[in-house]
Amino acid sequence: MRPAVLGSRLLAVAVALAALAGCASVPTSFSAVVPTTGPIEQGEQVGVDPEDQFIRVIARGPREGMSATEIVQGFLDASASFDGNHAVARQFLTRTASATWDTNAGVQVYEATSTLSEFGRSVVMTAPQTGTIATNGRYEVDGPSAELRERFQLTLVDGEWRIDEVPQGLLLAQSDVDRAFRSFAVYFFNPSFDTLVPDPRMIPVVGSGLATTLVRRLVAGPSEWLLPAVRTGFPDGVRLNIDSVPIESGIARVDLTANARAADDQTRQALSQQIVWTLRQLPDVQAVEITAGGQPLLVPGAPSPQPRDAWPLVDPNGLPPGASGYVARIDGVVRLIPEGARPVAGDAGAGDIALVDIAVSNDSTSIAGIDIEGAVWKGRMVEGAPLIRIREPGSPTGLAFDRSTSVWLVDSAEGLISVAGDGAFEKITVEGLSRRTSLIAAIPSRDGTRAALIVRRGPRTVLLLARIVRSSGRATSILVDGPIRVESNLVEVIDVAWSGADSLSVLGSESPGSVQVFDVDIATGVSAARGTPEGPVSVGAAPGLPTLIGSADGLVYGYVTGSWQERVRGLSPTYPG
Repeated sequence: MRPAVLGSRLLAVAVALAALAGCASVPTSFSAVVPTTGPIEQGEQVGVDPEDQFIRVIARGPREGMSATEIVQGFLDASASFDGNHAVARQFLTRTASATWDTNAGVQVYEATSTLSEFGRSVVMTAPQTGTIATNGRYEVDGPSAELRERFQLTLVDGEWRIDEVPQGLLLAQSDVDRAFRSFAVYFFNPSFDTLVPDPRMIPVVGSGLATTLVRRLVAGPSEWLLPAVRTGFPDGVRLNIDSVPIESGIARVDLTANARAADDQTRQALSQQIVWTLRQLPDVQAVEITAGGQPLLVPGAPSPQPRDAWPLVDPNGLPPGASGYVARIDGVVRLIPEGARPVAGDAGAGDIALVDIAVSNDSTSIAGIDIEGAVWKGRMVEGAPLIRIREPGSPTGLAFDRSTSVWLVDSAEGLISVAGDGAFEKITVEGLSRRTSLIAAIPSRDGTRAALIVRRGPRTVLLLARIVRSSGRATSILVDGPIRVESNLVEVIDVAWSGADSLSVLGSESPGSVQVFDVDIATGVSAARGTPEGPVSVGAAPGLPTLIGSADGLVYGYVTGSWQERVRGLSPTYPG
């Protein structure tokens, strides 16, 4: 699942092939990567209640003699306190302004540094804008040059300045959002109803009622951006019967309206899966009891209450049992095992066709690859299975499997296409890119509803996220549209892989020449640097498995216990996609 940019990367591949060719005596099996030395590092915390992490802001009200600028700054500071529906912040407003200020009208997020300029009875605030949080909690990242500009109109009340006209919603610094909000997923289904898809929402962690908020968002449906790509198990008209989801002795009690009882067995199962997976994010929820109009909602194959782990088969991060990494080598494609590597079955593992870039299907049975001349090959990884050339030599980029057995790639003449096993291809329509933007890669998510895009804009390569809309009613059955930014710090993107249902591993840089791996949370836009071995060329990632890097020296490294460790010699590491 990597963009095989055969122009800029051929030199690196040639160097790596030379390194591989010069190591014929190197065995195909290497020692396990489980470290026996090194520092003890803190792992991910499990079962931490997000409310425990909330630090309450002690806001200060207005003082006598404050200037108009000080009043606005005081209002902005106090807006970070959610107590009493922002009661302290309202002290900086006139009665009329306080009565009309809708704090639920979304959030504009800005960097901590802002500038206030006074113009008579007006104060104008400007600041770099990092993003917005919609009324349904959907976070959208703004570009690096975005600016927030808002005007406050003030008036004198008993000789003291007060804000008489205030922007609707909240204006919060990024640090306030980091403190007061947490990202939670509301789960919907991919079109085939076999895998859940996270629809991330930013929700303020204040007081009680988090379970209620999550279920409200769930029954209201997907966010506008994700809606065309996903499905829901909730029939039209089904809502919460009681607008509360209490948690008692670890059991979340969800009472839907009585019309839910008219749903068939499959629908009951689907909506149960969505509810349980949405609520299992809360550590104090151990089971979910679902009723309709106060009566038990019987769900085939599920007890009541339903345990938090009741539905493992729709896991949004699910991989086939025994899933592992794959690496291209000059003597054939190998599968990573604890002891090193083992050639895959079929022609792909024989080495008769030297592949420099590979992708593996979601079920780990099929492989596709690009050879040094730019021809595309595909075959099954079973004994005796041949590799069949499905595209003649060219300059394909962005090789990846769709959720089916079709292969996606970007062709310089055709654009984004889906290629079947017999070589027949279908052009995929891509909408929403500017005229001066060229597509380099489109890497589908494992659930088949979204695609990570690498696009070129002038000298820069940029990471975007688009939705995949499937329909049999159009001339083309696949549409990739609605591209949005998911981070704003990277100035160059070389490669990308899906590390989770809502996260990406990105090989890129925040400044020219400093390429490393970044973990990008597509829910919040936060990117965390992970460093990289020298000369990184490609990245492979999968949920719960070590991130892999292919380097220009012909080595593949894995990220284990906070450091990059050599795994095997090879190119283009990948995981099932």
